[in-house]
Formats: sequence, structure tokens, C-alpha cells
Amino acid sequence: MKNLNRLLILLALPLICVSCIVDDDENTGLQGAENSAIGVGFSSSVALESYFEDIGPITKEYPVNILGGNAGYLSPVDLVVNYEIDPNSTAVEDAEFSFVDTSGTLTIPAGSSFAQFPLIINTGGLDPDMPTELILNLTTVATGDAYVSAIHNQLRITFVGCQSTLNENLYNVVTTRDSDNAVVNFGTQDIRITDPNTFITRSTALWAVGSIAADQGLTFTDVCGELTINAQNLAQGAYSNQVTGTGPNNSAGTVDPVTGNFTLKYSVTFTAGDQTYTSVYTKL
Repeated sequence: MKNLNRLLILLALPLICVSCIVDDDENTGLQGAENSAIGVGFSSSVALESYFEDIGPITKEYPVNILGGNAGYLSPVDLVVNYEIDPNSTAVEDAEFSFVDTSGTLTIPAGSSFAQFPLIINTGGLDPDMPTELILNLTTVATGDAYVSAIHNQLRITFVGCQSTLNENLYNVVTTRDSDNAVVNFGTQDIRITDPNTFITRSTALWAVGSIAADQGLTFTDVCGELTINAQNLAQGAYSNQVTGTGPNNSAGTVDPVTGNFTLKYSVTFTAGDQTYTSVYTKL
């Protein structure tokens, strides 16, 4: 009977802890999203547009979402959002891209949770040797009780005319954990292509294939030899740990133009402290 009582106490403890957390949150006076002002922002901070031949103008759309607010993620009125081209953009209007609407605004209709930002991509105008970038900034909301989210206010669209061939090779893969120089030689691995210039590896950090998930690879892009690992959940979404490139704008390395070898340098978040890794891919 004593053992049974101990077991019941142990089972009840998690419920008690959860209740304490809820009570603490309520006592702080924090407000839920339904009681806050309406925020708007891009649903993604980056986009990669790759075309390797002239197939004429292509219209692409990028969502601008309502991120919260007292309307329950629906706009009670038309929200007119102002935007501008960031001065650091390198793409030229009417060369790589053209605006569908040149007013400098887009509208999230009343009763909707988002609007699409349309853009015309001039596939025949992309540079086959050098990528260019259009950086769009949402600035203000001209109508309605709303604001532009400070962490979702920018979209970086990279236009690529150079086609990566990394997936056509096999590599010997060696990964080092930078904090203690722990090394794993994974042997021969391939690279899987998911979209133009976008790939998934077979392993991440020191985890062998199939050790923590059905697919523990990481997704990266190759833009004319410049490699990027944008923020993503570990093991293709199986875990909430974040994997990102360690350089500016999540850059992670480069491809050697002579040998075809490349290196990925990235970090993985952990509650005990983030770790960085260096994965060297030697072409076979």
C-alpha cells in the first residue's frame, strides 16, 4: 500500500507543477494574443527564386500575415500596409523583378488573416554568375489599429541564375563539435535536392543516420557557391531545437570552385547551452 501511495504522489506531481505554471502566468498579468494590438508581418524572412533559362515573366506571391491581436487573427477592417525597398538591395527593378502594384502599399482585407504580396520575376534577367537580392521592408500600417512586427518586417528575396550540382556527387563527411573537438566520420553520404539550389543532408551534428529521427538531415541552400542554413527545427521538424548557420544572415560556408568540396558551419540550440559544429564534405 505504501508503494502504491508513493506512485500516486509521483503521478500527481506533474499536474501540480503545470497548475503552478498557469497560476504564475496569470498572476503576472500577462495578456493573451486576443487582447493585444494587431501585428502584421511577412510569414517568412527569406525566399530563393532560381531560374536557369528564360521562360518569361513569372508571378510569385509572398504572404503577409496578421500575427495576433484582439480580432482573433482576423482583421476587423481593411489594413493598408506600407512597404519600401531596403537601400541594401542589389536587385534592379524591371531587370530581375517588377512590381505588380507600384503604389507602395498592400491591403489585408477585412475579415482576412493575410494578404499576398505579388511580384513578377523576370527569368530572362537573372545573372548566371552572380545572385542579386531584393530586400523588402514593411514600414507602417496606414489604416486600422495595427502595427508592423519588428521581427517579421523584412523579406529578403534572392534571385539566382546559377544552378548548383552538389546533389550529383557523393561525399565523405566528417563532423566536429567545436566546443570539445569531438569528431564523427560518417563515411560516404549523398546530398538530396528538394528544390532548385536547395538540399538536405543525411546527418546533423554528431547524430548518425536514423539515430534520432526518420530523417535527421538539415536543409541548406547553395547560391552560386555561397551556402546558407536558414533557421529550422532539428531533424526536419522532429525536434524544436533550432539549427542555423553561424555567419551573417545564416551563412554557413562556401563551395570550393576547383575541388567541389564544401564545409557547413552551424549551431544547434540546447537548454544546457548552444553547440556549434563544422561538417566537412569531401567530394569522392
